[in-house]
Amino acid sequence: MELVVIGKIINTFGIKGDLKIASSTDFGEQRFAPGSHILVKTPREYLDFEISKHYIHKGFDMIAFKGYTDINEVEKYKGCICYAPKDTSLLPEGMHYISDIVDCEVYNNGTYIGKVTDVYQGAQAIIGVDVNGKKVMIPYIDAFVKNKDIEHKRIDVSLIGGFLDED
Repeated sequence: MELVVIGKIINTFGIKGDLKIASSTDFGEQRFAPGSHILVKTPREYLDFEISKHYIHKGFDMIAFKGYTDINEVEKYKGCICYAPKDTSLLPEGMHYISDIVDCEVYNNGTYIGKVTDVYQGAQAIIGVDVNGKKVMIPYIDAFVKNKDIEHKRIDVSLIGGFLDED
């Protein structure tokens, strides 16, 4: 089963065992819905938890695990990453998971320049490409990205001067 990161437990909230999640999913309502399961990666193992409660507070997803009703039972999970099974049915047609972009080969005007090592989310996504040991940051927008064949791990870009150091 392939997993995707859906968030990080950043703190407890209140004394009844609620947890504050820094979400990294566009599908929080589905991923954190009561009755759904998530996997929490501890230093030793992945633990499966059923969600009993979900709500939004000040822009954060707040959850509680079924059977856990005290802060002392969940405090040890602060800092842990949350995972869920990869579910492509949640994605609109033509969209893909950010994790699918990592390891794609990048070609600038047909010439191989490197592989995607990171994807940064913000106002717009930016891909970090390892070009001969140097990280080049490329906005993941139509102005630069001309073709995305994620299934075959290939991204074609057309970069303007200054992106690549031409020796």
